Amino acid sequence: MNPTRRHFLLGSAALGALGLPLTSARALPGNQRKLVIVYAPGGWDITRVFAPEFSNRSVAMESAAERATAGGISYVSHPGRPNVDAFFANHHRDALVVNGMMVRSIAHEICTMITMTGTSSGLAPDWPAIVADTDRTGYTLPHLVLSGPSFPGDKGVAVARTGLAGQLEALVSGEVDAWSATSYDAPDRVREAVIDRYLQRRATARTMGTLADADARQAQAFADSATKLEDLKGLRYGISFTSSLLLQDQARVAADALSQGVSRCVTMSYAGTQGQGWDTHANNDDLQSPLWDELFGGLLQLMVELRSTPGTSGATLADETLVVVMSEMGRTPNINGTNGKDHWPYTSAMLVGPGITGDRVVGGFDDTFYGQTVDPASGEVGNGAPVLSAESLGATLLSYCDIDPGPFVSGVAPLTGVLA
Repeated sequence: MNPTRRHFLLGSAALGALGLPLTSARALPGNQRKLVIVYAPGGWDITRVFAPEFSNRSVAMESAAERATAGGISYVSHPGRPNVDAFFANHHRDALVVNGMMVRSIAHEICTMITMTGTSSGLAPDWPAIVADTDRTGYTLPHLVLSGPSFPGDKGVAVARTGLAGQLEALVSGEVDAWSATSYDAPDRVREAVIDRYLQRRATARTMGTLADADARQAQAFADSATKLEDLKGLRYGISFTSSLLLQDQARVAADALSQGVSRCVTMSYAGTQGQGWDTHANNDDLQSPLWDELFGGLLQLMVELRSTPGTSGATLADETLVVVMSEMGRTPNINGTNGKDHWPYTSAMLVGPGITGDRVVGGFDDTFYGQTVDPASGEVGNGAPVLSAESLGATLLSYCDIDPGPFVSGVAPLTGVLA
């Protein structure tokens, strides 16, 4: 345990208390709110948790599953997924399930770009990069990517990927030299410090000169990077950026980075203990069921971390952090010839945290398992309302952080009805 953190010790008896609603954080201004993205790569089967479509003849539900309710949230309960029940029992008050979200494609790469950026160009920055960039000088690593998809776009100076094998720490400490078969003479610590000071002075001097706009931006970005490198060298003694494929390990790193003011946004993913992912064209239930249980087990641990770690503006990180759980697509409503499920352009997402109208489900599915339209102002299903899309979810996340979504995603309205 990192000695720089004030960590409350939590036993299983305290877990129920952690389900208390986050009421004090709703007054936090948007520019003090943090984001944690949890991604399930490969396309999850939402009928195994988020979409209890037991009365829909177009959908093949599991025989051992049943509809369950926690507060205002109905979900799919199954004996093999106890962590799902535990999560909703403890956190339904602060959870918002978004059902029937359209992603406009059934190709993994395109759907990933759409869910993260609202476009399929691959050039646009993703939602956490946009949020992190609004105050990038205030954080050493504004958007910390532990694993999963990342699209920096033109916000690359605000984004850093750690690498699950400790690549970031090795780069900062210089230990990465030993990873290469090519040897060279590196400067000692005294010479390294001299070089660092020289680079900082040169960067500062260049930003003060008369430059064209593009050159000025580049010079400022270089100066910011030089400063952050020095910050990272100091941080390596007080925080570890090395995690693993396990969501629990990534949650600990995320809590450290957010609590110590190193980052404002963190992206992580869960693709299984072997990294196999959620793309279950065969043996869907045998593969998806344990993935769902493990994902929600990791989410339970993430909430423990957030609720037991001091925040930078609120009492704890849970008072100022919104957790967004999503995948790039859903899966077909019926089983195929190999007991699997194929790609489907409608999916779900879950938001957990302060500043939203929790304890509810927004959206839904029609009798063909297509997503229903949703009124952005109320969050209610309605005829003539716009299609509930990944772009509208992204616009909502930006609005949540007091960022005008207009310059980043056009033609859609944020779901203001889900913002408290």
